Amino acid sequence: MTASTHAPATEPPVFASPGLGWFLFLDGGIAMLKLLALSRPAYEKARETVPLPEQSELRKLLAVAAALHVGEAAFAYRRAKRLGLGDAAGQWAVQTFVVGFPSLLAMRRVARARS
Repeated sequence: MTASTHAPATEPPVFASPGLGWFLFLDGGIAMLKLLALSRPAYEKARETVPLPEQSELRKLLAVAAALHVGEAAFAYRRAKRLGLGDAAGQWAVQTFVVGFPSLLAMRRVARARS
């Protein structure tokens, strides 16, 4: 008889990133919002060609977006722990803070692949 030549099964990963397009699309939008909300010259230049809400309203929107991302990151951390992805919970939290819901979708895919 010969020894088994089967390679040991490997566990699916505990972390994955959404596609680069999500980062470009969503973070690009947040960067543009930040620029318009916090830079008067950029806001005035953009307002020459695009109707925009008042800059104070853009600042409020930026604050809400930041608060939502903090909440999503905390949710991602707890969810990663519950799904058995605890070794990467910090990575999930940071990624979710940066890109938002596409990270949560990636987490769901990883959890399904592992179950």
